[in-house]
Amino acid sequence: MKRPKLKKASKRMTCHKRYKIQKKVREHHRKLRREAKKRGHKKPRKDPGVPNSAPFKEALLREAELRKQQLEELKQQQKLDRQKEQEKKRKLETNPVGEPSDVEPVEELEQCKTKKAKLSKQHPKKLYCQELKKVP
Repeated sequence: MKRPKLKKASKRMTCHKRYKIQKKVREHHRKLRREAKKRGHKKPRKDPGVPNSAPFKEALLREAELRKQQLEELKQQQKLDRQKEQEKKRKLETNPVGEPSDVEPVEELEQCKTKKAKLSKQHPKKLYCQELKKVP
């Protein structure tokens, strides 16, 4: 119940209501666990490793170690490639004048800047009128 002249309502509730809510939450979680169990979502078990009695245990362990190293090298290579691509993008963003393909847009930008400079020297009313005349 909200008390007069206070912004927030009280968080008090009867014990019966609080215990009822807790019971509902427990039932809901139990239901979710049961459904997950039916669907087969089980926790993944840890790899027990190779037993000592297995033949060629050393060879198997070496192969596993090689696979791990290859995966790590592959990840490192991909990481380096991503970094190189990001550096290229940064260089292109900072120095767009360096490439010949970017010469045309730079000239267009300069022309637009000169037009804007000329328009900004005029009065705002004239600018507004020109915009209205352009609209059909």
